[in-house]
Amino acid sequence: MSRRGWIGSSLVIVTVLGAGAGLAVWKYRAIQKAEAASANQPEPMESVTVAVATEREHRRTTTSIGTVLALRSITLRNELPGTVRQVMLTPGQVVEAGTVLVAFDVSVEEAELRAQQAQAVLAEAQLARTQRAGNALSGLELDRARAERDVALAQIVRSRAVIDKKTIRAPFRARVGLSDVHPGQYLNEGAQLTTLQGVDGGVHVDFTVAQQVVAGLREGDTVDIFAAGERVAASGSFKLREGVAVATRTASSEPK
Repeated sequence: MSRRGWIGSSLVIVTVLGAGAGLAVWKYRAIQKAEAASANQPEPMESVTVAVATEREHRRTTTSIGTVLALRSITLRNELPGTVRQVMLTPGQVVEAGTVLVAFDVSVEEAELRAQQAQAVLAEAQLARTQRAGNALSGLELDRARAERDVALAQIVRSRAVIDKKTIRAPFRARVGLSDVHPGQYLNEGAQLTTLQGVDGGVHVDFTVAQQVVAGLREGDTVDIFAAGERVAASGSFKLREGVAVATRTASSEPK
């Protein structure tokens, strides 16, 4: 290597070493300043809460998804076929017991009823005349007149029962479900009209829990039930069904 190349390399090395030494000195002074600043800071304050220890029973909790069931729930069907005359089924509406929900056309039955009532009046008059005749008529004729009167009255009762069955009413206070029944529609016997869910003061809540959980359950334990973000009070008893622990609760429908 020439003398001039050796001098150039030496200058580069000296320059690099000088820059490194300068950076080391700057970093050391920065650390010293940070330590001095932290030394002047006060000690952090710790908040301590004191409470008296008391003995309490610990019970494990678990969460389960259940089904809310009305105490009374039915599928409403018609017993007799016929043409729908009037429909008063509003989904979601609460109806009282005895409210007319579906009425079938009973014009033919009402006409038959009027004819049977007239026949009953005639049979009653015939029986009265037979009774007034006394010994002039045989006992067979008297029995026949009485039987005709009874048959006429029985036919009236039957016609009224048919008319009543074609007027479908709510058997209890309930909420009406979905329906696809319209006036003028002909329905065969046993057609589904709608569903009715009772709206009594309570409901059943059925839910399943694991076997290791049910071992720690006791009759009368409180269950917190949350439906649509609202908590309701619950009480009831547990039972086993088909080898699976099932808890049935009767719960108030009012938010707690």
